[in-house]
Amino acid sequence: MHDPRAGQIRYLVHFSDGGSGMRWQDAPLAAGTTELHDGGNVYEIERVEPPPNPMGLGHVWVTRRD
Repeated sequence: MHDPRAGQIRYLVHFSDGGSGMRWQDAPLAAGTTELHDGGNVYEIERVEPPPNPMGLGHVWVTRRD
């Protein structure tokens, strides 16, 4: 069976305006150089801890742009 998320990077995103959630990305995220679009909002990436291995998950801390 084909997994549509195969090859994507898994991140637990910590939102400055509350909450957190799992997100999948096609390319690695980087602090200060990538923005995250989620639920009609745009977030600035403040900090990234990359996944320790391809099967793991990374952590990302983001701040909403007004």
